[in-house]
Formats: sequence, C-alpha cells, structure tokens
Amino acid sequence: MAQKAAKATARRNESSLNNLHLISLAFNLFFILYRFVYHYSSITKASIYCYIIFNAPALGIQLYLESIGRPKDARKAGDDLGSSGMMEMMWDVIYVTWACLTLVAVFGESLWWLWAVIPVYGAYAAYTAATGMRDTLGGLGGAANDIAAPGAGGSKRQAKMEKRTSEGKNVRYR
Repeated sequence: MAQKAAKATARRNESSLNNLHLISLAFNLFFILYRFVYHYSSITKASIYCYIIFNAPALGIQLYLESIGRPKDARKAGDDLGSSGMMEMMWDVIYVTWACLTLVAVFGESLWWLWAVIPVYGAYAAYTAATGMRDTLGGLGGAANDIAAPGAGGSKRQAKMEKRTSEGKNVRYR
C-alpha cells in the first residue's frame, strides 16, 4: 500500500514540476520579450539588475523543488510538493515573483516594490507562530503562574473545577 502512495506522490510531483517549469518559462519569456521589444527604450542597467535580483530567489526555489521532487535515487518518490508549511511559502514566493514580472513588464519598474510582500508575510508568519508557541508552552511564566495559583483572582467555582481536574475527578456522564 505504501508503494502505491509513493507512486501517486511521484506522479503529482512530476506533473507539478512540469507545469512549474513551463509556466515559469512563459512568464519570463513574456517579461523579456515585452520589455525588450515593446518597451525597448525603458531598458536600463538598473532594470536588468532588478530583474536578476528579484527573479533569482524564484529560480533558486525551482531548482530546489526539482531536486527534492525528483530525487536521483530511483527507489525514492521524493518529498510531497503539495505539503503545507515551508513548501507553501516557497510556492507563494514563486507566485508573487510571477505577478511582479507581469506587472513590471506592463506598468513599469516601480512595481518591483510589490515583491516586498514576501518578507512582510514571512515576518507575519513568524510572529504568529511565535505567539502560538508562547500561548501553548506558557510563555515566560505567565500561564504557568496561573496554574500554580488557581484561587488567585478567579472565582471559587473555577478553583473547585481546577482542583477536581487536577485530582482526576472531572468526569462527565450523559
């Protein structure tokens, strides 16, 4: 049964990677042709540097996804490219880069600032993860102090319920 799941993951990865490379090629060709053919007069060294700098992370992520999605060892299926967490963040970087390429090609160089969404979102995700961990683990002693002193500041009923819970007597019957 595990081999079937591994084969399905490998097929999904191959399809995703093929689509990724074709779409990326299309966006980059559109940018290059549109800028160099239609807006040739607006090409400067700065615009070429911006294209290279802002497109490099997406290309690096594509190479990384290629290496983990299609491993060289034929016995492995590769990592699931549709998983959550950092994999989603990598796909988001690629999507934002494609949007920036299109918008910069059509509307001008000032829209490279849209690419700043990526680090802002990364900082937001890190902040929410850190606050979630703080709430779960008790933070800097804030939640631990509440458990140590159940009657401090709470109602008598709440103190009784916490005492029953700690003794294991909090059983509900239907």
